[in-house]
Amino acid sequence: MNILMVLENSYPPDERVENEIEILLRHGVQITLVCTKRGGDVQVEKNGNLSICRIPVSKFIYKSSAVALELPFYFQFWYRRLYALLKESKFDAIHLHDLPLVKVCARLARKFNLPLISDYHENRPEIMKMYSHIRTFPGKWLISVNRWLKYQSKYTQKTDYLILVTDEARDYYIKNYKIDPQKIRVLPNYIALERFKKLIPDNEKGFDNQKSFTVVYFGDTGFRRGTMTILESAEKLKDNNIRFLIIGTSREHNILEKVVKERKLTNVTFTGWIPPVEAIKLISKSNVGLCPFLRNIHHDTTYANKMFQYMALGKPVIVSDCTAQANFVKRENCGLVFEAGNSVDLCNQILRLTDEAEYNRLSKNAGSCVLEKYNWEVSGKVLTDLYSNLQKK
Repeated sequence: MNILMVLENSYPPDERVENEIEILLRHGVQITLVCTKRGGDVQVEKNGNLSICRIPVSKFIYKSSAVALELPFYFQFWYRRLYALLKESKFDAIHLHDLPLVKVCARLARKFNLPLISDYHENRPEIMKMYSHIRTFPGKWLISVNRWLKYQSKYTQKTDYLILVTDEARDYYIKNYKIDPQKIRVLPNYIALERFKKLIPDNEKGFDNQKSFTVVYFGDTGFRRGTMTILESAEKLKDNNIRFLIIGTSREHNILEKVVKERKLTNVTFTGWIPPVEAIKLISKSNVGLCPFLRNIHHDTTYANKMFQYMALGKPVIVSDCTAQANFVKRENCGLVFEAGNSVDLCNQILRLTDEAEYNRLSKNAGSCVLEKYNWEVSGKVLTDLYSNLQKK
């Protein structure tokens, strides 16, 4: 089977896309991945059954993606390039990553009589509501989130199969968009164990009550991720032997650093962006992993990949009560849940885990559930089964 996979970003890094490509190649699927690059000419790389076509995107086209529903340039750009590829080679399916190009890919799928598999990593319109550039001038006047919501509703109906990241997302699309449940597949953002194990240092440590108890957050440090709640908790716990490590960056990161300086939070350490292998080393030396996201439709219906990275290292997690992650943690008994945005509640849960018996019980559950069932080696069968069934038709 030969599929055209469409990603409107650069590649790598995108762990979900990398995981999908890896398992499909292992099952004999041929893939042409179309992604972007800045400037230059079209670049084609071929390695066995994987071809990567990197399309140069000008600054104008890149910026026009935000107003694609108001101005046609962006959709026209992608239609021409994907059409040329589909005319040049024979494909058996189109696999689209994320929402924006679903209109383009649906049109091409019908034109070339191909099934369209739409793989939504997130609920894009709902997450757009939190982008600062959309809530301020000129973005608030140029970009309509309501139009994107209508676009999502209309064109999701035109996809043949819809891949989502959680059961909660599945329920959302069935209820709000009346999507046929038979068209939906759930493929969570678990980790690929074999690749992840190569990053784990040999000197991994667990509970150690002789040193500072370290609580780590890894990822985008934007406010919507609950990073201000972390700092509020750090201020309340600054007289305890508890350290907060924040790995990552964002447009709002300088504000977080300013808060730490003004409040003299010596128990908070920022690393900024560092390579994943270095981040994993720091997480392995920490005690607890945080997923403190604020509540919204997007966060309620998705899992962060970082949660499973923490757990694979045997770290109990403390998560906010966003529906999907809270349900998971309660079901697997692998961590604790606090009320999103409530720094007092977060402090209480952190202090609970300084009890060695409680810590060890949740740590054991966290590590074992990822190793045994919540990993890509197990869940990837959802994807290979989908393509096996398509091949039979």
